[in-house]
Amino acid sequence: MAQPGGKLDLRRLLQIAKRWKWLLVVPPIVALIGAYYYVATTPPQYTSSAKIVLGNNPYIAPDMVAGVVKSKNKMVDMRENITAQLLSRSCLAEVIKRSGIKASQGIRERANEILKAQSDGNEEAIVQKLQIDWLAPKVETGLFFPKRGDYFQISITHTDPELAYALTRNLAEVFIEESLLAEGAGPRATLVFTNQQLEIYTKQLEEARERLRQFRTGLVREKTRSFYVDTQNEPQINTQIKTIQADIASKQGQLRDLDNQLGLAKEKIAFQFSAKAAELREQLNEKNSNVALLMVQLNWRDPQILKINQDIADLRERLQQEIQAVSPIGLTTGFSQQDLSRAVQRQMALIDLEMLNRQKATLENLVQTYKQSLTQQPGQDLQESQLQNEVNSLQDKVSSLREESQRLQMREALQSSDSEIRYKVQDPANRPITPTTADQPKTLLMAFLGGLGFGIGLVYLIEFFDNSFKSVEDVEQVLGLTVLGTVPKMDFGESNRAKREAAV
Repeated sequence: MAQPGGKLDLRRLLQIAKRWKWLLVVPPIVALIGAYYYVATTPPQYTSSAKIVLGNNPYIAPDMVAGVVKSKNKMVDMRENITAQLLSRSCLAEVIKRSGIKASQGIRERANEILKAQSDGNEEAIVQKLQIDWLAPKVETGLFFPKRGDYFQISITHTDPELAYALTRNLAEVFIEESLLAEGAGPRATLVFTNQQLEIYTKQLEEARERLRQFRTGLVREKTRSFYVDTQNEPQINTQIKTIQADIASKQGQLRDLDNQLGLAKEKIAFQFSAKAAELREQLNEKNSNVALLMVQLNWRDPQILKINQDIADLRERLQQEIQAVSPIGLTTGFSQQDLSRAVQRQMALIDLEMLNRQKATLENLVQTYKQSLTQQPGQDLQESQLQNEVNSLQDKVSSLREESQRLQMREALQSSDSEIRYKVQDPANRPITPTTADQPKTLLMAFLGGLGFGIGLVYLIEFFDNSFKSVEDVEQVLGLTVLGTVPKMDFGESNRAKREAAV
């Protein structure tokens, strides 16, 4: 191809081009036709992009917040983590859900084939996995991480511009949301644990307070029962008890005399108390108990005691009249009026004896309660102190946990309010209007040049490996001999028509 002087031999090149003209013409034409078919049949592709800037949080240390870089030159180092988060199953599944992507017929058919092979599979789970497998390559090929800077770019390409926009927008939103959740996972888990402990200790505090309240209520009740007796009036109360014992002995002697006088009639004469008599008897017992308590505190000459004693006398007289008026009715005849009168006296003596015994029991209980309170006071004070210490300890724990909960809530709110500082969508996803595919003239030109280059390269390879002589210069250069003459190509006179007929 080149002359010995180093210049190109144009005549030789033209000869080669003439000899291999079909190899120089056919590949460009085929490439041009293929490119035109591709441009005519390929649907237009639309690309939507979003740029996310990661900034530092001025309130939270960088090592406490996931995704916050200490230097703007570390974005490349974070590429692997960000890519893994964007390509995670949870992230892509949420993006597909928010974008409202329905499974295509092809994915449904593929899912049915897999479901036939896996009888225990879940159709929806398989469809979701296939959708994720379809979306993951689009996300991965559309990621761009600069070598220096604090941002990265997400791009989604699709034939539907609305779907490309929705996928890009939702992918950016889900990434930021999951990053914020990852950042707050530690404090949030601590907050949940703190609130649980706060609830437990609050309940224990309420229970401890209730135990202390009940204990103090019991102490008040016991003191209410025993406050009538003290070191000053205890001898007086003991004297009253002895006096009542003497009255009881006297009343018992009176009963024995009446029993002897009645003889067998005592067993035959029975009294039935009417409702009014029973009510009067109950009022009499109540008044008798009250006067016993008042006698402990007041003098027997006190107006209150005198009034109650007068009420007791009136009630006793009314009860005796009621017994005399009602009880003898229906009794068997044969008893004298004197026996009936003695029987009524005997019944009233029994009632008096009952009141005296009640008075004695009331005073003895007061003295016994007072003595028990003296012996139990140290233990009660110790138990009350222990209950109070338990309440104070639980109160301190509840206060500490409540302060910790408030601090964690403030921290979580601070992280949420600073989300725009840490994650900012600088260039939001846009709805693409024009397709991103190359224009048709440029594509056709590139196809033509590619086909032409392929043909020239093929001709060069054929000529390079062809060792036959093509000219006199080749013979003289290779063999080192001088060519004395050449025999031209001989034409035997056959016309072109005859050649074609012979070929046919």
